[in-house]
Amino acid sequence: MTNNSYKKFGYYYDEVMAELNYDLWLEFIEPYLKKGDSILDLACGSGTFATMCKLKGFDVSGLDLSESIIEIANEKKKINRLDIPFYVADMTNFNLGKKFNVITCFFDSVNFLKDKNQINKMFDSVYRHLENGGYFIFDIASKALFDEYAMNEKIEDYETFKINWTTKKTSPTTLKHTIMISEDQDVFTENYYEYFYDLKDLLNKKFKTIKIAGDFNDDLEMDDERILLVYQKL
Repeated sequence: MTNNSYKKFGYYYDEVMAELNYDLWLEFIEPYLKKGDSILDLACGSGTFATMCKLKGFDVSGLDLSESIIEIANEKKKINRLDIPFYVADMTNFNLGKKFNVITCFFDSVNFLKDKNQINKMFDSVYRHLENGGYFIFDIASKALFDEYAMNEKIEDYETFKINWTTKKTSPTTLKHTIMISEDQDVFTENYYEYFYDLKDLLNKKFKTIKIAGDFNDDLEMDDERILLVYQKL
């Protein structure tokens, strides 16, 4: 898992991902929340989603494996004058000493776990940190999305840097992301891997499946790129 944590790329994450519509994720989880509920956002990145939840009146914490991206999350909360605890920790093995009403994990972060052993360890950690009857809400990349990114390249110039992001399949169930960023005379390259999981791989006897949806719709279609799941702690 350690090799899949954002390093220098974390400092560029917000600008590269600016087109993400975080409102869709917030709208998706709101039916499972009531005012004042506590939320833990796993793989929270730079804290944008956590910030939105806090501004909606929820008690939010965030957790991410990347130290660089948590630094940005902490700066963001200072700028917004918000009290949001952010933790540098592995979502397959964390112990925060408290429980939450809802735990989230979005932007196909679960796909960065390399095998079912890590998936099950994540479920165990989530279970320990959920209140009875609490919800674990997460998404995964679909087969359609994996197929779309079998060979893909994004080259883009930003105000202060240039990115060359290539994605290719290295096996039927593995995507390799190679991110090269150039800024002034500095160039660095980082590699990240995503792994495909079928829905049956994500069944867990500690949770009841409440909802399975595709691309924020009420149902799941073959060509949906993102599969959203709502589990409830038994």
